[in-house]
Amino acid sequence: MATVGPASSTAEALRALVEAGADVVRLNAAHATPAEHAARASLAREAAAAAGRTVGVLVDLPGPKLRTGPVAGGEVELEPGAAFVLTADEVEGDARQVGTTVPDLSSWVRVGDDVHLADGEIVLRVEALAAGDVHCRVMRGGVLRSRKGMHVPRAEAFVDPFTDADAQALAMAVRIKADLVGLSFVRRPEDVENVRAKLPRRGPRPLLVAKIETSAALDHLAGVVAAADAVMVARGDLGIQVPARRVPLIQKEIIRFCNMAGKPVITATQMLESMTRSPMPTRAEVNDVANAVIDGSDALMLSEETAVGVDPAHAVRTMAEVAEAAESWPRPRVTPAGAGAATDDDRVAWAVAHAAVQAAEDLAVAAIVCPTQSGTTARRVAAFRPSVPIVATSPRPDVLGRLALVWGVRPLRVAAQAEDPVRAALRAARDAGVVARRDLVAVVSASAGPRAGSTDVVRVLRA
Repeated sequence: MATVGPASSTAEALRALVEAGADVVRLNAAHATPAEHAARASLAREAAAAAGRTVGVLVDLPGPKLRTGPVAGGEVELEPGAAFVLTADEVEGDARQVGTTVPDLSSWVRVGDDVHLADGEIVLRVEALAAGDVHCRVMRGGVLRSRKGMHVPRAEAFVDPFTDADAQALAMAVRIKADLVGLSFVRRPEDVENVRAKLPRRGPRPLLVAKIETSAALDHLAGVVAAADAVMVARGDLGIQVPARRVPLIQKEIIRFCNMAGKPVITATQMLESMTRSPMPTRAEVNDVANAVIDGSDALMLSEETAVGVDPAHAVRTMAEVAEAAESWPRPRVTPAGAGAATDDDRVAWAVAHAAVQAAEDLAVAAIVCPTQSGTTARRVAAFRPSVPIVATSPRPDVLGRLALVWGVRPLRVAAQAEDPVRAALRAARDAGVVARRDLVAVVSASAGPRAGSTDVVRVLRA
């Protein structure tokens, strides 16, 4: 997943991202205008179509993001030990002060609190409160850029997880037919359901991605995962909410929880951060990417690396190469707990998906092919992490865009009602080069009859 920004918003740059291996483009609604995001989504989809691929579009809602204001010249160095003021006034920041998006910040904090800026890179200690300003001492210095994130103790008690800015961003996401929407500051399952209730009842509806970035979300992890369509491990914010030493273990816990629930999971934040300015990642970053894949992530996210980095396409290509190498590492078969907890028709569909994966392994088929109207069949098959490619075919671009996030799935478009869906799916798989003629293929689909539309058939055919 590649974040689109100033360094990657042209048609040429987006084409390079797609060719380098980006499966989903992320539009951060905290930056740029709705018109700019709409143009970027359109260019990304055009680039994918030209490459014969499907690329999903994720709109990341800004959430109640606490941010610093603009900084003169774009950035400033804060020196350890220096006095620094978080002011309620609208000012252009410098080495002495900066504005914030929280006009009543002085009523939130207490003397002795630590305030983190720039995803925790900079730490300020509150020394005094006066006339709405928060007077601090720089405990850990660093480079402060314009409009960076700010973390304040007890902020959860003061903010609403869905703001007016979120409502506007959600409307934009629906308007541009975004495939996924990222929800910031999720604390409880109700936060996800409240946003779902705001989606239109007709037409394409984006999947909701719950970002796990607060300690409250960890306390309600089971409910949040159940309520969301997918989950993001937002390690930057999470690493400030909980001790940094716990984040690697929490990452593994969240990924395993999502794997067992059959929900796609994204690992995000600082994965190849050095490539924002350098053509080469550090060995630690390569190790981090590989471990996130081995842990069971469906997707890995690049942020500043592709939004403002020196070579966005190279960052994507590097991540793709590391991920593909990590996928070769043998892992035990995943058996989602959701398969056993499902009821009625869901139990049949989960059992058929499981049978398809087992048959694929036993017969060494070339691929598992899923003609689908909603994408659910392909997601269930992917939850078992088969060792062969999963081809999902649909006439609906919104379904294919949502599947671009899912582990192991190659989304392919077929003509609507042109012929038998299975025959069309096999032809699409051959044309894409995933299978060759006469290869054995496992096909998971729905039969005609009382359960029409529900996954209940697995067949092994020749492509």
